[in-house]
Amino acid sequence: MASLPLFQTVANAQEQPGCFIIDSSGQVNRLDPLCKRDEQQKLRNVMKAQELYQQGFDLGRRRLYKEAVEAFTQAINLNPDFVEAYIIRARIRSVIGEKQGGVADFQKAIDIYRARGQSQIADLLLVPLNSLKNEITFGQEEQGQTEVEDEPKGK
Repeated sequence: MASLPLFQTVANAQEQPGCFIIDSSGQVNRLDPLCKRDEQQKLRNVMKAQELYQQGFDLGRRRLYKEAVEAFTQAINLNPDFVEAYIIRARIRSVIGEKQGGVADFQKAIDIYRARGQSQIADLLLVPLNSLKNEITFGQEEQGQTEVEDEPKGK
């Protein structure tokens, strides 16, 4: 029964909005300034990711593909759920021959859409994903075939 006051403290604290921690003595300590700082940083990251996305898009239009991929990569590092950045980066990677990277990006975008409950959009990405996988498979089959010179016909 000694822990009942602690449970009551936790229950009361959970009813209040905000960020808090309960120390070993059962005291509720507000952490709102720290939590708000974290939220502000997340917002700054999302905004910077959007800026990098636009930069990548512009670089891609100018056919500076490697630089565009780098900008999209930076955007994704700041906002790992930036599904649009994965899709555009996948398309650019497929153009510059980084087909495995393109497959990984399309797959990540599909996973994000499915996690969001947007399966119909995810299903639309299966077409370019499978097309890219087929290109990879076809390329590997071509490389696996060695040119064989015609053997002289014997009597």
